[in-house]
Amino acid sequence: MNAPSAVLDIRNLVKSFGALRATDGVSLQVRPGEIHALIGPNGAGKTTLVAQLSGQLRPDEGQIVFMGQTINEVSAHQRVGLGMVRSFQITRLFKSFSVIDNVALAVQSLQSQRGSLWRSVAKDQAVYEKAAAVLKEVGLQGRADELAPALSHGEQRVLELALALATEPKLLLLDEPMAGTGPEESQRIVELIESLRRDKNMAILLVEHDMEAVFRLADRISVLVNGALIASGTPEAIRQDEQVRAAYLGDEVLA
Repeated sequence: MNAPSAVLDIRNLVKSFGALRATDGVSLQVRPGEIHALIGPNGAGKTTLVAQLSGQLRPDEGQIVFMGQTINEVSAHQRVGLGMVRSFQITRLFKSFSVIDNVALAVQSLQSQRGSLWRSVAKDQAVYEKAAAVLKEVGLQGRADELAPALSHGEQRVLELALALATEPKLLLLDEPMAGTGPEESQRIVELIESLRRDKNMAILLVEHDMEAVFRLADRISVLVNGALIASGTPEAIRQDEQVRAAYLGDEVLA
């Protein structure tokens, strides 16, 4: 059986809230090993789209096909087991746990998805060895024993990425990973995302308002306005698209 040409294939996705169509016939693909950025103004429907992909919301119409399988009826936690993992715009960590404990719980969640018996994380050396390796991968190995709130905001964003990586995703859904970070922290996250593509050949759907980061990272960009895609293409094609400039980017981004 041949591997699917797209890791993620979204087909004519519709989600309405009353009279508001938050996603209006959205179709796009994320190919193996690519970073596909989804951009658009506030209220465009980006987070609603990602919530449908990750299983928090169910679409009214259309199909979500992941690794060749239609997953509309698959639960959110089962999608993680299949390899689709979401990070959130607002950091979600276990604040009373250490950095390595946070990652260890993510590692164990993957094992439970694969049918392993539940057991105390603290007694499972293999879980902690995997957690330590993930922390080294993202550059947080020196902070392993500190409580998660002791990290800076940018480091907490990196830790959240570590939690996602611990579940061995085939597709990362990144919802504004640079939100609230300063220039140095944003640069660190950009470099980490670049390394995921380079070293892991990982497919990523990136929702982000930082246009400098988007144009640096993305292989392709889709633009969502009022729930509908108005353009999709290479970064250069998006830069030159008059409709995109009028609706969202403005002249300063295209200079």
